[in-house]
Amino acid sequence: VCVCVCVYACMHACVCLPMCVMFVCSQDIPTGADTCVTSLTSDIAGRSLLIAGCGDGSIRLYDRRLTQTNCLVRLLREHTAYVVKVYLQPGASQGKIISSSVGGDVRYWDPRFQDSTAKIKTGMRISCMDVHHTAPLLAVGSRDQVAKIYHIDSQEGLGTIKWHDGFMGQRISSVNSLAFHPYKASSAHQLRSIYFIIL
Repeated sequence: VCVCVCVYACMHACVCLPMCVMFVCSQDIPTGADTCVTSLTSDIAGRSLLIAGCGDGSIRLYDRRLTQTNCLVRLLREHTAYVVKVYLQPGASQGKIISSSVGGDVRYWDPRFQDSTAKIKTGMRISCMDVHHTAPLLAVGSRDQVAKIYHIDSQEGLGTIKWHDGFMGQRISSVNSLAFHPYKASSAHQLRSIYFIIL
């Protein structure tokens, strides 16, 4: 199922879920937010849970099986700044939601509860985040030319990549997007498995 965001002429934001085969909108879900949707994710197995991160710092969980007026099932409001990315980690029985905001905090959520279950204070303004698909690794980047890597389960910082390391070190510019290599992560300390896309 493809997911795209559309805005109607009346400026009422909604999430439009088109059917990829026919390219027609199969369902409209009103967000109920006064700000933009900044990140979307959904569950792969059941395909009923849709999670939207918003510009006001809220995270909204929707159940696609319900009607438009009742589809908002949970509203999470612990972020105080623009949500950079939301990610639903597959594999667990209920899943684990990981979100990050520009304010520098990464939060872990259980979809069944209102409060976050864990929090990482990165100490920097986050511009991007990525979660490895198979290894328990999380990376956040900043426009201040810094990227940090964390272990998902222990929330322990594994390493920091700065704009230069030493006198002749490699230099990077503002980190606007980053991605893990999809397969290479044999060790949690293997920092070379991260690729930076400088935009």
